Amino acid sequence: MNRHSSPKRLRGDEKLRMSPVAAPCWDLREEFPVRNEGQCMSSGNLEDSRNYLTLVEQYGDGLLVCGTGACAPTCWNVTQRKESQPWDGRGIAPFTPDSNTLVVVDGQDIYSTIKKSQQNGKIPRFRRVRGGGELYTSDTVMQNPQFVKATTLRHEEPHQDKIYYFFREDNPDKSPEAPRNISRVAQLCKEDRGGTSSLSASKWTTFLKATLICVDPVTKGNFNWLQDVFFVPASDWRHSKVYGLFTNTWGSSAVCVYSFGDIDNVFRTSRLKGYNGPTPEVKPGQCVPSGQHTPSETFKIADSHPEVEERVEPLSPSRSPLFHNKHRYQKIGVHEVPAADGRRYHVLYLATDKGSIHKVVELPDGVQNIMEIQVFPNKDPIQSMILDHARAVLYVGSSSRVLELPMDMCGAYRNNCHSCVLARDPYCGWANGSCLSLALSRDVLQNLNLDSWRGSCQRGDVKEDDFRNISVMPLSRYYLNCSIESHYATYNWYHEDVLIKSCNTSHPQHDCFHFIPSVRREHYGHYVCVSEEDGFRQALVKERLLDRQRFLWQRGPGSASPALSEVSERD
Repeated sequence: MNRHSSPKRLRGDEKLRMSPVAAPCWDLREEFPVRNEGQCMSSGNLEDSRNYLTLVEQYGDGLLVCGTGACAPTCWNVTQRKESQPWDGRGIAPFTPDSNTLVVVDGQDIYSTIKKSQQNGKIPRFRRVRGGGELYTSDTVMQNPQFVKATTLRHEEPHQDKIYYFFREDNPDKSPEAPRNISRVAQLCKEDRGGTSSLSASKWTTFLKATLICVDPVTKGNFNWLQDVFFVPASDWRHSKVYGLFTNTWGSSAVCVYSFGDIDNVFRTSRLKGYNGPTPEVKPGQCVPSGQHTPSETFKIADSHPEVEERVEPLSPSRSPLFHNKHRYQKIGVHEVPAADGRRYHVLYLATDKGSIHKVVELPDGVQNIMEIQVFPNKDPIQSMILDHARAVLYVGSSSRVLELPMDMCGAYRNNCHSCVLARDPYCGWANGSCLSLALSRDVLQNLNLDSWRGSCQRGDVKEDDFRNISVMPLSRYYLNCSIESHYATYNWYHEDVLIKSCNTSHPQHDCFHFIPSVRREHYGHYVCVSEEDGFRQALVKERLLDRQRFLWQRGPGSASPALSEVSERD
C-alpha cells in the first residue's frame, strides 16, 4: 500500500552540494588531521583517536570546520580553498562525537551547549563562546537539560534581537502521575552583556523559559517528549513558525505548530512562576538598550524564578496538534512548495524509528500522509536529515551513508491519472499522459482542495488500458469486489469519480462489495476502489463496465474483440 522510492547514494568522494544561498561550495577533500596533543591518541581506543568533524558552517567569508580532534577539539577557517592553522575549538566541538551538543553560528557570534573541559563542566549550559563576550546560563535554571535546537530571530530594533532554544528537562514535580520530562523553550537577548556583580558578570541576565504544550483536546493525550523542531521563517518575525515534533510514553507522535509572536507574548506578559513580589522597572527577560546592563535586582529575580507561568500553546484557533498518529517519528523537516493552483503548501518530512521517511502535506481539509520512503534497506536509523530548499533535495544520513532524495518523486505514483491526482502531492500533476514534477511543467492537472476526487481525471486523462474491461448484459446482476487487506483502512467505491459505496472495516469482513441488482445504462462506465489508511490513498481495483448487447450489435454476429472479450458470469 505504501509507495517507495529509489534514493541516490553519495559516494565518499562526491561533493555534498548545498543550497546556493549557503556558503560557497568548495570540494572539501583536504585532510583535517589530529594534532599530537589529542588526549585520546594514547588511549588505545581507535574510535576516540580519530577526528570526527561535528560542525561545517558559513562563518564570515568562508567556512568554519570543527572536529573532536581525538579529545582535543579543533577548528579550522577555510576561505577560498585556503585552510587556516588549526585553533582551539573547545566549547565549539565536543571531545567525543556522542555528546548532546548544539551549536548556532550567527554572523561572527557562536553559541554552544558544549562543555569546555573534558573532566569538569558536568552541568549543561548554553554559552556564547565567540562574539560579544562569553556568557553562560546559571547552573540552577535548567534541570538535566537535553538540548534539541536553537535559532536567532531579528526584531525591529537590533537590541531586541533574540536567541531561542528548545530543550527537554526533568520535571520538578515528582508525583507518580506527572510526566518525567517537560518540553521547554528558552529566550535570551542577543545583546545581553551579563550582570553588574562579580557573580553575574559572565552570566546571561535575560534568560526565561516556558513550557510547550502539545495535547490532543479530544483524547486528552499529552505529548510531552520534544524530539525535534524545524523553523519556518516569515518576513514578519511574529509570523515565523516552529514545527515541534513530540512523542509520548506509548510511542505515538504529534506535530504541534507555534508562532514566535505567541512565544514572545508569553515571555513579555506572563508572571514568573512562584514569584509574588513587586515587578522591577526593567522586567525579567526584557532586553535593555545597547551598551547597558540588566539591573542587578532584575537579574536576581529572574535567576531565582526563571520559569513563566503561562504556557506556550499551538497556533489558534483550535490549539490542537497539526496531527498525531501511531508512528514514532524522530526528525522533522518542512519545505514550502508552490502548487499549480497558485498557493503555497507546507510539506513535512518525518523520519521514523525504522529508517523510513513519511511525506506529509498540509491541505485545506487537514494533513495527508502521501508517501512512505524506505531510505535504507536494512532499516538503519536515520541520524541526520538536511533539506536543500533551493534544489528541492533531501540529504539523509545513517551511521555509515549519506543518501540524496529528490523531494518530488512523482514517478512513485504510477503513470495513471487517478493515482497521480489522488495522491494530492503539491509537487506533482498530470499532463501529457504522465505524472510530472511541477519543476518540469506548471500546466498540469492537480486537485489539492476540499473536492479531492470529483471531476479530477476527465475521460481524456484516463488511460483505458489501466482499467479491466467487463462486458455485462443489460438488466443482469453484477458485483463489484474490492478485497480488504487492512481493518484499519477505509474502502470506497467511485463511479465516474462519484462516491457510491463506503465500507466500514470495523466489522469482520473480507471484501468491500458494491451490488448492482439490475444493470442499466447509468451503471456502465468506470469504477475505482480506493483504500485509505493513515493518510495513504491507493486505487486498488479499476474496472470499466461495458454494454455487451450494444457491443455485439455494433460488431455483428461472429465478431469479437480481445479488449472486450471478458464476459460477466455473475448474473
